[in-house]
Order: sequence, then C-alpha cells, then structure tokens
Amino acid sequence: MKKLISVVLATVMTASLAACGGSGSTATTAASENTSADTSAAAAGSAETDWPTGTVNVTVPYNAGGDTDTYCRALFDRVGKKLGQTFVVTNLTGGSGMVAAMDVMGKKPDGNTILFCHTGAALVQEATGTAEFSYTDDFTNVATVALDQTYALCAVSPTGKYKQYSRGWTDLNGMIEDAKANPGVIRYSTVFGSTTEYVGKQLEKQAGIQFDNIDVGTSTGDRLAALLGGQVELCANNYMNVADYIQAGDLICLGIMAEEKVGGIDFPTFKEQGFDVVNAKKYEVKFPKGVDQAIVDKLAAACKEVTEDPEFAEVLKTYYAEPLFRDAATMNTEDPAEVEELKKGLE
Repeated sequence: MKKLISVVLATVMTASLAACGGSGSTATTAASENTSADTSAAAAGSAETDWPTGTVNVTVPYNAGGDTDTYCRALFDRVGKKLGQTFVVTNLTGGSGMVAAMDVMGKKPDGNTILFCHTGAALVQEATGTAEFSYTDDFTNVATVALDQTYALCAVSPTGKYKQYSRGWTDLNGMIEDAKANPGVIRYSTVFGSTTEYVGKQLEKQAGIQFDNIDVGTSTGDRLAALLGGQVELCANNYMNVADYIQAGDLICLGIMAEEKVGGIDFPTFKEQGFDVVNAKKYEVKFPKGVDQAIVDKLAAACKEVTEDPEFAEVLKTYYAEPLFRDAATMNTEDPAEVEELKKGLE
C-alpha cells in the first residue's frame, strides 16, 4: 500500500511540474459572451463573494470521452454561462483517480481548482484503504450533480466478430455455471481499489465463484481492448461505453447493476437475476479543503440550477444517466455512511 501511495505522489509531482510548463490535455469551457451572470439566481444570491474573477480549473481523474469527463463538461459548460466565467477542464489520470485527487488536495483553497469525481471509485478507495485520505474529510464538498446506474457486466459474444475469445455464454447463469466448474479460471478485468473490484467481489461472494482478477489498466479503452483481444473474459463498465459493441453483436451484456430497470436499456438487472449487486455512481463536485463558504454556496447554487435544467437532463439521458442534486451537508452525511456499508460488503 505504501508503495502505491508513493507512486501516486511521484506521479502527482510530475503532473504538477508538467502543468506549470504549460503542457497537458486540456479543453476549455467558456462562458457565453451574451450571458450575464446577473441573470442567474446563483450569481444574484451570492453577493458575499465576487468569485469567480478569472479562469477556474476543473480536474477530471479519467481520460477524455468517458462518463466522468462527459458529465463534467456538460455541467461546467452550463455553470460557466451562469457565472460568467471560463471553466477549463483538464484530464489528469493515474492511480484510479488518486493522482488527480491528491493534485487538487495540494492546491490553494481559493476556489480556482475543482475536482470532479464519482463515488464509484472515491468511496471504494476509502473502504478498501487504497486511499490514505478521505474524499469527504480532506476536501470541501460542493454538490452531487448526476447519477449513473448503468454499470454492465459484459463478455464477448459467441457469434460476433471476436467469437474466438468467447467461452460460449449467452447469459449470466451460463457464466456462473462455467465459473463454478472452473474456479479461478475465468479472467475478470478489475481495477484494484475501484468499483470494478467491489462489484466483482460481490458477485464472487453471492454466486459462490472465484475469478482470476487481472488489472489490465484503468481506462475504459484499456479494459475494452483486453476483453476484445482475449486477455480477459469479463469486463464491467458503464453502458454508454459498451453500447455500440453490444448493438453490433460483438459483446453480450450479462446484467446491469441497478436497483431497477434503467430506461432505454433492455437487459435484466442483477437483482432481477437473484443477486444484490448494485453500483450507483454519483458524480460529485469538490474543492480543496478550506475554500470560503460563500464560494461553496455560490457554486452549489449554480450546480443546482443546472441539475434542474431540462437540457442537462437530456444530455445525461443520452448516456442513460440522470440529474441528481445533493448539497454538501447531505454528502457529508451520506458518503461516510456509504463507505461503512462498502466495508461490510468487502468482509
């Protein structure tokens, strides 16, 4: 564990130096020239602070194009217009999100640096002890803005383009029967200290099976390439990332990890198939610890307005997700409680 944290710290230092040199993968979300911050209730209700007075940096812990990045850009495009400033979104990967988290933790608490992350990784890292910091205690929570319950367990289709890598399953029961007959043989793509590890362990525990857990990389691209290339037989990912492969007949979906059916996804949940395997990823906005409360309130108000915007809801619906607003007080209560529940599930 100490070695992992040391690697993360070294990566953070390297990334910070690179950022100072002006390099990095960055996209800019600019405020509309015709949009006045005075027309926004978020701006009007926060006379205590003139923040933001310049560019605000938003760090996403994962690659561009994934669910976290997509939802972040959709949010801050609209927040920027409401607050009359530019929000620059930067992707800083590594350590299952910990590189970005620790980088933001080290920034000045002036409101000009934001972390956009999700509970699927953050809370699991706390529960497993992978992170030696708290995503609640060591940050200033601002708001939760979206909910995605579309985590899907996928395998190669026995009739598709990559059928040579299929074990012949057509449903979850077929996979479980195979796993019981061949303990420790079926290779499952996991990212240790993340959602994938947690849900994999839950399925192993409830079905009475054992996978060969293999970490092939943290990005969606890495894990999909491993699945389609025969390096692993199972991969869990947000449905938006695998939908095209499923629709093309190259992958099959064995189940969705939601409390109930998700609109637009015609596959059974794990609960419907007798397994209480659920992954509800909540997407959160955080500042470094110590940011002025007036700034927190102003950004939270803007985020709340966006979650109530039908256009934002339509963007999320495209990816089978939905708006969800939780204020900082709710996050400060519910997130630690969820960490404790996760710990119980890992016992």
